[in-house]
Amino acid sequence: MLSIPSNSRVFVAGKTGSGKTVFIKKALFPMFQRKVFWDIKIENSDLIKTCDCVLCTTPIKLVQLLNANYRSILYQPADTSEKDFDEVCKVIFYFGNMTLFIDEVSSGEVCTPSIIQKWHKEIMIRGRSRGVGIVNVTQRPRSIHNTLISESEYFIIFRLQLDTDVGKLRTILPGEYCDMIHTLPYYHSIYTDNSGEIKMLKPIPLS
Repeated sequence: MLSIPSNSRVFVAGKTGSGKTVFIKKALFPMFQRKVFWDIKIENSDLIKTCDCVLCTTPIKLVQLLNANYRSILYQPADTSEKDFDEVCKVIFYFGNMTLFIDEVSSGEVCTPSIIQKWHKEIMIRGRSRGVGIVNVTQRPRSIHNTLISESEYFIIFRLQLDTDVGKLRTILPGEYCDMIHTLPYYHSIYTDNSGEIKMLKPIPLS
């Protein structure tokens, strides 16, 4: 059983169908008391029922919900621009004491190898002091900004296909573990943290 503080930076990677989304929604998301799930792909509406999320589509509505002390919010942006995403990150940074889930972090070009939005970066660098945690989720590690890796304390890596994606993780995982990523059984993952602990995570029950 994992124990991750709510103000931590968590990096989750895995190809489509590898099991990462199931793990996030079944294991990570329920772990935290106050959270916002940024869902640009509009694929996680089940969280409204399974985790008592309230639906939100604009930064203004997000402020209203947080002021009303809603603790579990599914954000499906009406505006998928970088500006809207940056405003969401800004709102969360200033409210403090919550965890932001970003699935998929490279969608909509909000984060690329050369671009990271201002308030996304602020959460990565200064969020801990405000009680703000973040879970960055991606199918393609090579497509995201290095800040998401350099500032993260916890890593959960599912199966990846391409050498370029695995190569980006060689700074955080020993070679023998990186070599395993191509052949990880689906729904299994490799976990590591800043303490140097490395362990294999088995699939979580689906029921």
